[in-house]
Order: sequence, then C-alpha cells, then structure tokens
Amino acid sequence: MSKKGQTKPQSGINQHSAKVQPAMSGYQVDMGQLVEAFNLGSTKPIIEDLEGKRPGSKLLAIVYNDTPPGSMLTPPALMPLENILSSMGKVPQIDVFLRSTGGITEVPWRIVTMLREFTDKLAVIVPSIALSGATHIAIAADELVMSPFAVLGSVDPTRNHPLLPKDAQGKPIPTSVEDLKHCIKFISGQLGESYPQQNLALIISELFKYINPLALGALEQSYNLSKLISRKCLKSRKQALTDGHIDAVVEQLAGGYFSHSFLISRSEVEGDLKLPVTKPGVEVSELILRLENHYVKQFQAKPIPVPNTQFIARIGGIIQIADKGGAIVQILKPDGQLVSDPWVSFQ
Repeated sequence: MSKKGQTKPQSGINQHSAKVQPAMSGYQVDMGQLVEAFNLGSTKPIIEDLEGKRPGSKLLAIVYNDTPPGSMLTPPALMPLENILSSMGKVPQIDVFLRSTGGITEVPWRIVTMLREFTDKLAVIVPSIALSGATHIAIAADELVMSPFAVLGSVDPTRNHPLLPKDAQGKPIPTSVEDLKHCIKFISGQLGESYPQQNLALIISELFKYINPLALGALEQSYNLSKLISRKCLKSRKQALTDGHIDAVVEQLAGGYFSHSFLISRSEVEGDLKLPVTKPGVEVSELILRLENHYVKQFQAKPIPVPNTQFIARIGGIIQIADKGGAIVQILKPDGQLVSDPWVSFQ
C-alpha cells in the first residue's frame, strides 16, 4: 500500500462475464489504474482494529454491492478467494465478514470447503444481510457472530428457466418448487376430500399445461441441491449436530418460512433453528458497524468515468484480507446498464 493508503493493482486481472465483455471491444482500459482510483486499501486499519478485538483471528471480508445492477456470489469469485487464501496460508481462525444477498447455489459450498482447508476454526460475522446462498456459508460456521441488525434468509431456490411461463415482456417468471407445492396444496384443501379424485387430477393436469415438465424437473433439482448443500454445511461444523437437528434446520430453511424473502433474525436463529449465536459486545459491534459502513460508502459512491470511453465504473463486490484483495469493477453505460464486471486484484 502506498503512503497515501491507495491500492496497488496486481497483475493477473480476471475478466469474466462473456455475455457482456464484447461491448468493451475497441476500448483500451487499464483496469489496474482504474481500481487504484477507488482507494480500496483504506480498509486495512479498520480490518486490523477488528482483528485486534478477536485475538488469534484473521479477518476475511466477502462483501457484495446489493444496489442495482447488484452483484452476487458467482463462480468467478473463487479465483480471487483462492489467491488470497494461498497468500495467507493456514491460520488458527478465520473470521469471514459476510455481506451478500446470495447467488449461484453451488458457490457457497465451494467457498466453505476452501475456507476449511486454511483454518481449524471458521467463524462468520454477519453485520446485516447474509441471505439465500450466503446463509449457507453462515450456517457452516463453528461460530456465528450476528449484530443486532443481522439477518439470514430462506434457501429455497427461485429459478429462472426458459420453459417457465413468461411475463408481459417475454421473460420467464421466477418460480420455486415451494410455489408449485403450495398451489397444489391450496387446490386440494379448497376442494376437500369429497371432491372426486379424477377431477382434482384434471385440474392439476390443466395447471401443468402452463409449466413444461422439463422446467418442473429443473426446479425440483434446484430444490434438492439446496437442501443437500444445507446439510453439507451443517455437517461441516466442528461441533457436531444430531441428525434430527440437521433435518429440522434443513426443512425450516427450505420452505418452513413460506417465503424466500423472509428475514431470519438472530433470535430466530437461536429459537427456530436452535443454532448458537455469538452476540458481540459494544466495542466489537461498533467496529462491525464501522467496517460495514465503510464498504457501503464505497458501494454507494458516485461512479467514476472510465478514461477514454463513454462508460462509468463502480465497485460491485470485494474479497479481501487486511493487505490483499480482489474487487469486482462493474463497467456501466451511462444509463446504468452493465457492460462488464471483471475481478481485479489489489493490495
């Protein structure tokens, strides 16, 4: 880090998002110079202060920008995480400072398995939101630290599929297995036991004229995959849970709250899920809030112009330890449409 605290970009920029990357063709953009302008190295003293209050721990931030166009946990995040963990080496405890609304179902489990290779104790600090797939990371923790404002979320997946019914703009309507299950349950409950079974079957067959069987199979596959990952995350905890306890948590998170948008408070994590929660003291809580506010300020900062182009840029997500990290640099059109979102290393 320079004397002014600015970030120094590293080589090996990973530019992904093949669907949008061609829009950058014809422009010469120095991504390293661009990320330096965001001064991401200024986070280091805050991370070190929080580490100082949790002796023996190494803080690793995994934080995502949830303001439109937003950013989520996706496979390209694994390479920056691998680089950071390799440089850090194995440590007694990793504190994952986690802020995310979720992402690709398979990614959180891969993150958990990578983290387990580099620590004997995995702790997760949730300052505010760790929803959907991020909840999988949280429930894998040997110690789950939640601020008074922290929430987890249901993990029943809502999936877009090209064969699902479409909206007025021709886009598939996101649907979950729970939506279909409750629809059929509602019809059955309203008709009652006296209603002829063949008529119920006819109604259901008419319903499925609007849902392609292949789409239905894909939804069921996603649902079972999410439950499998919940189970694996819970089983990875150092303090073993009983099979019955694991089954109960899996079912509750996979539909027990009847909404993917249900926010699970720390009292509900303790009461409904029966999972232990660490409630930080005043000093640690203040540092957690300070660190999150620092990231939110970076995420909400006015986008900066991309030199020699018509585009603007902002930070979409960050994975970092005190002296090394990677950031998603979202390249946007002036109207906010995403053009490209490469991961760029910094230190």
